[in-house]
Amino acid sequence: MAAKKETADGHSDDLQLGGTVTVKRAAQLFGRTSRWLQTLAAAAYIAKPERGRYSLAAVCKGVADYYDAQLDKASKSAVATKATDARTREIELRIAERRRELIPVEEAKAVVMEFGALVRAEFGALPARFTRDMDERRRLEQEVHGSFERIAAAAERAAIALAAPERDLPAEHSAQSGRVGG
Repeated sequence: MAAKKETADGHSDDLQLGGTVTVKRAAQLFGRTSRWLQTLAAAAYIAKPERGRYSLAAVCKGVADYYDAQLDKASKSAVATKATDARTREIELRIAERRRELIPVEEAKAVVMEFGALVRAEFGALPARFTRDMDERRRLEQEVHGSFERIAAAAERAAIALAAPERDLPAEHSAQSGRVGG
């Protein structure tokens, strides 16, 4: 039979899973206080010890169960926080819409289309109003047409960006930037 080795703090180092340990030693094994271990026992994570001693297997299982319960609790808390954040965001959006800080995308598009048609009509007639010289008029028409093409390309990029789901910005950002609809 092997002799028991003593650690520097005077405890036996031959721990066996079926054996028992004192409250103090069990607490030291987990780097916690005796009071913490007793609290786990009072909360029924650890089977009640025999007088002054705990089953090492029961302590290991109890500590594992305690930490599992803490992880479950943290996970449920995170899910609840996400749900609360989503509800808060929805309420903020409804309030912003009522204040007319947000408008439906269709309304914004209609306004932009109306102004776009007005600009096109005004600038489309500009070459004829500007000169009767046909060479100058054609040159000015080409410039106006080139401008409309660049504007159309920029409008297409903006429409694609508006349709992207990641454009949903926090209400504070859209309010600070003064942009309509996020």
